[in-house]
Amino acid sequence: MMNSSLQLGKIMGIPVQLHWSFLLVILYIAWAFASFSQQVLGRSYGFGEIEPAGLRWAYSLIFSLVLFTCVALHELGHSYIALKNGIAIRSITLYFFGGVSAMEEIPRNPRLELQMAFAGPAVSGILGLMGILLATLLDEGSPLGIMLWMLGLLNIILMLFNLLPAFPMDGGRLLRAWFATQMPYIKATQRAASIGKLFAIIMFVLGLFSFNFILLFVAFFVYVGASEEEKATQISVSLEGTRVMDIMSDDVHTVDPDMTLQDLKEHMFEEKHRGYPVVSGDEVIGVVTLSDLQRIPQVDHADTRVAEVMTRKLYVIGPSEEASAAMMMMNKMNIRRLPVMSDGRLVGIVSREDLVRAIELCSGQD
Repeated sequence: MMNSSLQLGKIMGIPVQLHWSFLLVILYIAWAFASFSQQVLGRSYGFGEIEPAGLRWAYSLIFSLVLFTCVALHELGHSYIALKNGIAIRSITLYFFGGVSAMEEIPRNPRLELQMAFAGPAVSGILGLMGILLATLLDEGSPLGIMLWMLGLLNIILMLFNLLPAFPMDGGRLLRAWFATQMPYIKATQRAASIGKLFAIIMFVLGLFSFNFILLFVAFFVYVGASEEEKATQISVSLEGTRVMDIMSDDVHTVDPDMTLQDLKEHMFEEKHRGYPVVSGDEVIGVVTLSDLQRIPQVDHADTRVAEVMTRKLYVIGPSEEASAAMMMMNKMNIRRLPVMSDGRLVGIVSREDLVRAIELCSGQD
């Protein structure tokens, strides 16, 4: 699977990644802000009147890069509080719609979640005030003054937008944290998600009647984000306390890398499995699945070996890890099963079906 993000480096030990969509929006913003100029609160907004054209485009491109640096700093605000409280951050990815911090876990402590959720908007607010104050010290028509004024205003807008009480914005997490001081965590999530969906429906109706496609897109983004947060929380709470060793299959069926695809197909029919770890000696060297088999034409199955089509990049998990971690890994990597390794030895396999069964059983017990 092709990696859709480029790693830029590490800040505070956290890998910072750039999604390919981010490159498109940088160019779009550079073009957009170089193409107009208007007055906002008595000061120039946009580089459209800057001459010569080369200077206008240079400032606009620098502005787009600095703007998304501010987005990264917003995410680092969340991450700093998380790291300070012992919560690991796997990565920060910059997308066209903003930044996303991948945390190992969302804290169930309402006070800590309040601090983490508020940290990002606080950073944006501080950057916004700094930009506005610095802009007032410069000539109103200077390129640098225009840039600082726009950065100040947009950071204030980013802060206010993220404080909307709807997932996946920070305001939704603030709302959940407040609810969680009065009710169980999962009920707090459901209530906050319901309010987020209501906001999304209102935005959708407003966007529909005003033909505002950006508002329609934001409404869709908010509704899906609220639904996903609600679902992810239900899964996480259902699997709480369940380890991988509790749900994995320890009777692991493996295949040899020299097996032909014809034999593999018969093996799958006989054992009713859709995927197998590929083992050479005592070493797991890959995973082969039904989708790998289906990529090869039927006429070539007799002459093609498992080693030629298997996935060599392995994602594995330990038996003592939380089952919810296995679910998150499968969702992130878009895979259906994980080999379970202990001390370099294959001790089991956990599949998406195992996790779904565990969620159903645990939810039934609740």
